[in-house]
Amino acid sequence: MGILNPDPKKKSNRDLGAFSLLAAIPALLIAGPAVGFLAGRWLDEKFDTEPLFLIIGIVLGFTSAGFEIYKLVKKAEQMQKSEENENE
Repeated sequence: MGILNPDPKKKSNRDLGAFSLLAAIPALLIAGPAVGFLAGRWLDEKFDTEPLFLIIGIVLGFTSAGFEIYKLVKKAEQMQKSEENENE
């Protein structure tokens, strides 16, 4: 235990939490557009509108993934700021 960092395990857990949040980004970039692709393709087959719903689904998938990534990055930043505030 040091004077500047009384509980190094606590810092390690917080760093691991922030890392795990940011590690979810590639999964979101794959899952969002993939679900949009599949849903769009299904709708195109159902309504016979070949590329329309496919394109809309992919765009909506990337958009929703982008919003989720934004929220994850903000949460990771808040974790980092709370860590810095505790160390002061």
